[in-house]
Amino acid sequence: MGYRTRAYGIPGSPADYHPDAHEAIERWFTMPNTGNSRAVADIIEDLAPVRPSAVVDPFCGAGSTALAARRLGIPFVGVETDPVLACVSTAKSLCGPADGQALLELPEADESPALRCLRLVHRLQHFPGGGRLSARAIAEDLSRGARNVPESMVVRGDSTARATWEEVTLPEGEVVIFTSPPFFDDWTGPKVPPQVRIEAEDLLTGPVTHDSRSTARGYGDLLVGALRAARTAVPHCTAIVEHEPGSGPPGRLLEVADRLTNEAGAEIMEILETGRFSPGGLFSLLVCRL
Repeated sequence: MGYRTRAYGIPGSPADYHPDAHEAIERWFTMPNTGNSRAVADIIEDLAPVRPSAVVDPFCGAGSTALAARRLGIPFVGVETDPVLACVSTAKSLCGPADGQALLELPEADESPALRCLRLVHRLQHFPGGGRLSARAIAEDLSRGARNVPESMVVRGDSTARATWEEVTLPEGEVVIFTSPPFFDDWTGPKVPPQVRIEAEDLLTGPVTHDSRSTARGYGDLLVGALRAARTAVPHCTAIVEHEPGSGPPGRLLEVADRLTNEAGAEIMEILETGRFSPGGLFSLLVCRL
């Protein structure tokens, strides 16, 4: 099947593709496939047909889309199977200056889930992906960074399962899905000690337990499964999907576009080709309507 393809300028350079190590909140914790939140915000502003009532990410990971929505002042709704990353996205989307100040004090029994996630983010500074930041630096980020949007939420669950989307609450109006499924089929999540992962599992609730994972495997299965399941909560929206060749075969993007049409009922609007920012190959954006 043929699709409209055109050159596109966001992200326009490696600096726009990779996270900014000096950017408030973004620098707390990243993964190798984490995007630049400023670029994500620019893409959403440019490609959304109207200002969205919410930004949804079925694979919210380390929170680049969460922070992009925060920059735009729009509620964020994320889904993430990995409990550690779900905590990171929760802290990046929901924590405000008061949480930063509380981080400098001893924990209390009745703290909000978002603040407890922020404390976990502080612990993650010592592991791969962490920004090596002090509690005071994290608190300062929350004071100088974009304001949090209280209506945001993160669900720990399998985005390819319809039951997960039953946990999601969305405002009325046009919604944009912006997501970046794992490009590499052997992706296993952040490298943290088992005790940290157990702690993260206790912080957020959701329909997926710590030892259950999606039956979908690989970029195509995950994306098709997630967008098909998302239609339960998001019946009509624009979906913008990041694509990099990763570990899949050449031409996988066109194969996935066909599957989205045939299996998820999506209308492919266009494929936007940006640039080559990593060894994986040409980075593209697939834009469709659900």
